[in-house]
Amino acid sequence: MLALVMSITGTAYRVGAAPAAAQPQVLGTISTVDALTLQTDFTPPPALVSPSAGPTVVERASRSVERSAVPGCDGIVRGKGTNGRLPPSELCDLWHAPYTARADAAVTLIALNDSYFARFGTDICLSSGYRTFEEQLALRATKGALAASAGQSNHGWGLAVDLCPAAYSGTRGVWLHDVGRVYGWANPAWAQRGGGGAYEPWHWEYAPGVVALTAAGGADS
Repeated sequence: MLALVMSITGTAYRVGAAPAAAQPQVLGTISTVDALTLQTDFTPPPALVSPSAGPTVVERASRSVERSAVPGCDGIVRGKGTNGRLPPSELCDLWHAPYTARADAAVTLIALNDSYFARFGTDICLSSGYRTFEEQLALRATKGALAASAGQSNHGWGLAVDLCPAAYSGTRGVWLHDVGRVYGWANPAWAQRGGGGAYEPWHWEYAPGVVALTAAGGADS
């Protein structure tokens, strides 16, 4: 009898401890972490991977994005607006006012800036972020061919920022080129020396967003 009771109790415990059946997911907008996981592989060079059993740079970066607490910014893109005409709901403030970026680009850039601050003791210096159609039009009138036409810049999609020289040159620049891609940020190939476009070491883009935009036929420069 005792053996029977113990058998029944053990069975009841195992049943009760079993995880609940997985609920179906509702497809819709995806998080920044999902975008980084599904769209692009940003595996860092061996020098960036921790030699210990601890988390790698990629894992730490991913966790930074997951726990990113950006006031008023959920990191989710809802696909509203056009180039230079993004509504405030699509944009998030960056640490350097008055600059903003698209929600997913903003949370990853803020996470990158946190790492940059931990390494160098200062924020990444910005000189530009999202630009409205009118702002790009004015820049084109001032800079000529050095600036993209209004409606044809990734700044107008909230996917590009310009950095100050102190941020993209020297030791800090090397660090950004190595670590930035872990967060999805890079100085695009076309903007590098011999890259086929104007040399713009200050121009950085959120690669997953640009890749998705290119696939949809809408990426610019």
